[in-house]
Amino acid sequence: MASQVLRIEDATQLIEHDPRDVQSQLQAGKAVLVDVREVSEYENERIPGAFLMPLSFFDATRFPFLPDTRVILMCAIGKRSAAAAKQLMENGFRQTHHMKGGLNGWKELGLETETD
Repeated sequence: MASQVLRIEDATQLIEHDPRDVQSQLQAGKAVLVDVREVSEYENERIPGAFLMPLSFFDATRFPFLPDTRVILMCAIGKRSAAAAKQLMENGFRQTHHMKGGLNGWKELGLETETD
């Protein structure tokens, strides 16, 4: 299964995506990837094209709503991205997306990363 819906509350959904599904969506231009790890983690290794928005500075009230683009959150293993998704849902986002397994899951599948 490429994605799984996890219900946090009745009116909200956290949708988990498999890293290969995320890669396909990125390549097709259907999604953007937001990395909520810290700056030093991102600088050390990252998924090409991912945007950095560290959870320590994450402000769900200022998160951009992109009506025609899926925003997929990711971190190292999936816990911080789920926490960021919960913040978004508490601030009116009814459907949020995150990548199952985070960067570690991405790398386990042999998908490309960038390093400095």
